[in-house]
Amino acid sequence: MDKRVLILSSLYIRLDASVDALPAGNAEREGDGYSCMPGGKGITAALTFRALGTDAVLCGAVGDDDFGKRTLRFLDGAGIDRRFVSKYAKAGTGLYLSVSESGRGPRRVKIPAANALITKEDIEASFMVYPDALYIQNELPYELLSYAVNTARSKGIPVFWHPCAPAARGAEVIPSSFEAVIFDQSEVASYCGVDPDEYDKFLPAAMALASHIKAKYYIIRLPDRGTFIYDGLHHEMAGDYPSTYLDETGSSVIYGATFVAAYMKTGGSVKKAVKCAAAAYAYSSSNKGDVTSVPSASDLVRFLKRDR
Repeated sequence: MDKRVLILSSLYIRLDASVDALPAGNAEREGDGYSCMPGGKGITAALTFRALGTDAVLCGAVGDDDFGKRTLRFLDGAGIDRRFVSKYAKAGTGLYLSVSESGRGPRRVKIPAANALITKEDIEASFMVYPDALYIQNELPYELLSYAVNTARSKGIPVFWHPCAPAARGAEVIPSSFEAVIFDQSEVASYCGVDPDEYDKFLPAAMALASHIKAKYYIIRLPDRGTFIYDGLHHEMAGDYPSTYLDETGSSVIYGATFVAAYMKTGGSVKKAVKCAAAAYAYSSSNKGDVTSVPSASDLVRFLKRDR
């Protein structure tokens, strides 16, 4: 039987547009193209779990609008269990707008909309599926994340925390014990005050994280260097896989979800899980988009064979 993971995160309609240069105020400029489809961190994670053979149950919210209906159809078509995706008439579906200029990074605007209406009752109901693990991102308010984590811990369910963003100024850390916490290098300093930007800072950063956050494993992805693994006593580095870095939009989320899926499938082998996650990041960042760059299990096998 497939392992089952409960994903608590946000759902958005992504509108990605490209233009040579943004116009000045009150001006207008013709763009080069656009795409509009369901996406965002929660959906990307759910698709990754599903693609790797894990039963993905998504808890979130959409609006009672055309975007919401489109998102639900998309999830159905992808085989995602969305019984606990609530539909709210009070607000529209979340919108994530990204505009890319030639030679510059994209400018992004996120409108949570229905995502801000999720309740503790919604979260409590989602545990009816008896998940084997809970996977959370920093996409919902602290109170809801804390409630979900405490609920999972009371039921003996391991929790994987993948923030996917730096800590907000003054933000609290959830006072719980995690199976694993997964960070990108750019996020670490905001949680512990130490930036692992050099080799001799890798271990101090991991130890600083451990002094703030309780976890069995601390996973830090270091761009172009690999992944630093720390368990409170021992540490080691795992290598990366080559990437063209065409588009890293959803790569971090895909890395984290792949780690959790592989960890669950291998019975808790952190080394194998990190290896699979690194391969997933390389595949994703070598392809365009977020939900469109999710690797299948066969894609990962091809990457992993290169390391033999």
